[in-house]
Amino acid sequence: MMLWFVLVALTGITLIWIGWPLLRPKSVPDGRDAYDAAVYLDQLEELEKDLARGLVDASQAEAARTEIERRLLAASRGTDAATAPRVRRHLTMAILLLLAVPLVSLPLYMNQGSPDLPNMPFAERTPVAPEVNGMVAQARARLEEAERRANAAPDDPDVWFDLGRFQLVSRDINGAVEALGRARGLAPDRADIASAYGEAVTRQADGAVTAEARQAFNFALAGNPSDPRSRYFLALAEYQEGREENALRAWSALASTAPPDAPWYPAVEARILETASDLGEDPAKWLPRRNAEVAAGPFAGRGPTGDDIAAAQEMSPEDRHNMIRGMVENLAARLEDKPDDVEGWRQLARSRTVLGDHTAAASAYDRALALQPDDRETLLRGALASAEAEDNETALARFIRLRKLVPPDSEVHRMVSEAIDRLQAVGGTNDTSQ
Repeated sequence: MMLWFVLVALTGITLIWIGWPLLRPKSVPDGRDAYDAAVYLDQLEELEKDLARGLVDASQAEAARTEIERRLLAASRGTDAATAPRVRRHLTMAILLLLAVPLVSLPLYMNQGSPDLPNMPFAERTPVAPEVNGMVAQARARLEEAERRANAAPDDPDVWFDLGRFQLVSRDINGAVEALGRARGLAPDRADIASAYGEAVTRQADGAVTAEARQAFNFALAGNPSDPRSRYFLALAEYQEGREENALRAWSALASTAPPDAPWYPAVEARILETASDLGEDPAKWLPRRNAEVAAGPFAGRGPTGDDIAAAQEMSPEDRHNMIRGMVENLAARLEDKPDDVEGWRQLARSRTVLGDHTAAASAYDRALALQPDDRETLLRGALASAEAEDNETALARFIRLRKLVPPDSEVHRMVSEAIDRLQAVGGTNDTSQ
């Protein structure tokens, strides 16, 4: 009930504040016309005195009186018009405003407000926490726990190793370098610590593989020759130093040893596709055989496999092109009859890419993504195909969606973010907050 008293009081104050200036008389203080009228009255009195003393004759007095009275009449009219109250001019507006405020505000509050909500003491109110991504919240909790452990056991390398990795997740790169450096000092023979330290140093240098990072990766490989992180970044160092072919061979070798569900594989694949295209190479030649074969499904074996394409290399260029294109068109025709074969659409898209028809490849990836919109590999390949087809807006949208699906501390996330920045710089229109 107290709320209604407050609302009524506020409404009344608002009505008075709005209506009073429109209703009160607007008196205007005496101006020049009033002053002139007083002067002309004095002149009439002086004229009568002059006539009585004989200083002017009757005809002169009559002419002067007529002129003074004319001026006095004009001044009097100006004074009356200026001092008249101006109430009637704003009366209609005042009434409309006084009625509109309660008639509009009350129904609006009854519809949008909560008049029946009971009072709640401030002490009993719980703060509304903002929605936080579950992965980020979990990483933050682990980071806080790692910080407590580091304070409790400052000589334990595992504690500093965990702290450094969690700081990489939270984008605290300088803190990660410091923590992993501390862990490496406590356990200088640990290959896993050296590898993580090299990645932190590389990130601190905005993606450049420095001499310090290279030394850490080489040390890690000496202890663990199959370490994918060290192999990836050492290949990246070759690429950054202008030895693109060496980098391509190293990434291809790394991709061939990747487990089927390796989280770092998309980053390696993206590097292979990009570098092969830059060198004018066929990406299919550098990718593992599993990406060139037709996936299992209703059209398994009906599209051009990696062996088919290899055998076609012995034909003349024209015959080879016609053979591959015929097989691709045959697969496309079959897919129109069975449009739910997602693996078939992926195979068609890959075959279109081999033929250099990036627009058709992007269209095939559209069909695959319509069936499985969150498949990370398809999103990556579809984004690259759209970019090759100069459809930057579609490529940007797919990269943005892919970034939401990969771990924020992964190399894939960093590469996708770089691709988004490049596409936005050349005219992409999507918002990265998506």
